[in-house]
Amino acid sequence: MRFDEVVLAIMKAVDGQRTVSSPYHLIKGKKSGQTIQDIGYFGLHPYFAVLPKLDKQEYLASIDRLQAQGLLIPDDSSVRLDRSAFDLDIPATPLNGWKYRGNEHRFFARLSLVVQTMSNFMQGHKRFDPVVADETVQAWAKAYLNRIDFRSAAVQEAFKNQIETSLALAKTTEAHKQILVERLSGYGVGGLTWDQLAMQQNLMPIDVKVAAVEAVHAWLDVIEGMEYPLLTGMLEGIIQQSALTESAKRTQNLSERGFSLQQIAELRQLKTSTIEDHFVEMAMNDPAFSFVPFMDEHLFQSIHRISKELKSMRLRDIKERLPEASYFQIRLALAMRGGES
Repeated sequence: MRFDEVVLAIMKAVDGQRTVSSPYHLIKGKKSGQTIQDIGYFGLHPYFAVLPKLDKQEYLASIDRLQAQGLLIPDDSSVRLDRSAFDLDIPATPLNGWKYRGNEHRFFARLSLVVQTMSNFMQGHKRFDPVVADETVQAWAKAYLNRIDFRSAAVQEAFKNQIETSLALAKTTEAHKQILVERLSGYGVGGLTWDQLAMQQNLMPIDVKVAAVEAVHAWLDVIEGMEYPLLTGMLEGIIQQSALTESAKRTQNLSERGFSLQQIAELRQLKTSTIEDHFVEMAMNDPAFSFVPFMDEHLFQSIHRISKELKSMRLRDIKERLPEASYFQIRLALAMRGGES
C-alpha cells in the first residue's frame, strides 16, 4: 500500500464520524481510549502503530494530496470523503499493526545489528560502528549472539539460510522484500537510506516506509511457524500475547477478583474515565465479556437499535436520542459489537 492508501482506508471506515486527525493518531499508535476503541468499532486493527515515528507534516501532506485529488472534502470537524473515494479499490495488505504495535521496528533493529555483526566477524573484522545506536537493542543483540555461538561457521550459514528461506515465503512482493534486504548493512556495505530507496523504487520516502512495514509483518507471519529457530529466537517481546494493553490487563485482573470499576480506580489511583477506557477495551476483545454489571438488556439493545437507525457510531448522536444512557454505557455497548452498526 501507498501511505495515502493507508490514510484513505482508515477514512473510508470512519467517514463522517471522526476528525481528520484521527487516522494520524491511529497510525502512530496512540494508546488513548478513543483510538483504541475505534480499532474495534471500525475494524482498523491492521493500521495501528504501523509508523510510530510518523511526522505530523508528512500526514498533513497526505491530507493535501487527497484533497487535491477531490477524494477528501475539506472539513475541520470531521472526515468527509467524496463519493468517488468509495469507488477506489484499496489493495490488500499484510499489515497487522494491532498484533505487533510497533515492535516490528525493534525486531528489524535487532536483525540489522545481528546481521552486521556476523558479516564483520565472518571477514575477521571485529571493530565497526554499530548500525543501531539504541543501547537496549545492542545489549539484547550481544546476549543473543553469544547464546547462539555466532562465531561458528555452521551457525552463520544456518542463519543466512533461514533468512533467505523464510523471506522467500513471505506473502508480499519481491520489491517489498528487496527494500528490507537493502536496508541491511554488512562488512563494507551500508544499508540504503529511505531517500535512496525512494529514488530507487520511484516512490516517496513515506511509501517506502509503509512497504517495509508490510514486508516485515508478512515475514514475521512466516517466522512464527517455528521452523526457523535462529529467527524465532529474535521474537522475544515482539509479538503481543494479549489483545489488551498492559494497563487494561491490570484492570482486568482486578475486575476478575471482584473489584468494581470505582474500586479499581481508587486502588490504581487512576481517573474513573481511564478505567472506563479499560472496560471498553475488554469489551472489544473478550467475546465472553458481560455488560450486565453496567446496564440492563433493554438499554443495551436500544443503543444498538439507535446506532443502526442513525447509521452512526458517534456517541453524541446516540446520546441525543437516548439521554438516559451514559457515554460510557454507549461506548461499552458499541464495543461489544464493533463494526456491525
